[in-house]
Amino acid sequence: MTFAPLLVLAALTALATLHARCVARALRERAVRVAHEVRGPLSAAHLALHGAARRGEIAPAAVAALELELRRAAHALDDPADARVDEVDLHALLSCQVHTWQDVAAAHGATLTLMPGVGTAVVHADALRIAQATSNVLANAIEHGGGAITVRTALRDDRVRIEVADGGPGLPASVAELVRRPTAGRGTRGRGLAISASVLTHCGGRLSALPGAPGVAIDLPRLTPTTEQPA
Repeated sequence: MTFAPLLVLAALTALATLHARCVARALRERAVRVAHEVRGPLSAAHLALHGAARRGEIAPAAVAALELELRRAAHALDDPADARVDEVDLHALLSCQVHTWQDVAAAHGATLTLMPGVGTAVVHADALRIAQATSNVLANAIEHGGGAITVRTALRDDRVRIEVADGGPGLPASVAELVRRPTAGRGTRGRGLAISASVLTHCGGRLSALPGAPGVAIDLPRLTPTTEQPA
């Protein structure tokens, strides 16, 4: 009889472990199915886009902008550690993104403008990961900031900064706090910023509040002449 409570406890522990494993297995299967079902429509949309371009039904600038978003969405299903590093012209990349997100901004009663930066903003990174990070920042600015949203690049010594300023009241908390909120179970606000911060860690970048104005800044390692010409 003295062993009965121990046996009950052991049985309950075993059942809890089994339940946790079943839940984890079900979540993994669900994630695999979601990835499978998302890749199909993205591939179809990609092919349809290029078909429309060949028929002259859509402008080349729109093709480039929409293709970047489709590729970014597909890449988001991959492991963030799997990167295709190359030289990325941030101004060209941001031009595509602003072209796409301007209609989204207009639907929210906001404007989105790309301001030319000083100098050539080139980084050594995965272009789709950078697009993933900046798209989430743009979506956050449109949804929670609004007003006149501006995007610009700026050179900061050995780094390139992407500045996304908006006409809102500013962030309700520090970037670090907003990034922690979704994973800590304190609401969904900050999920986009959390994704951006996570993606940026794989390319030596960082996310911070824009000093002196409502908005967010993305800092990335600048491609220097030393790294451009390997020995």
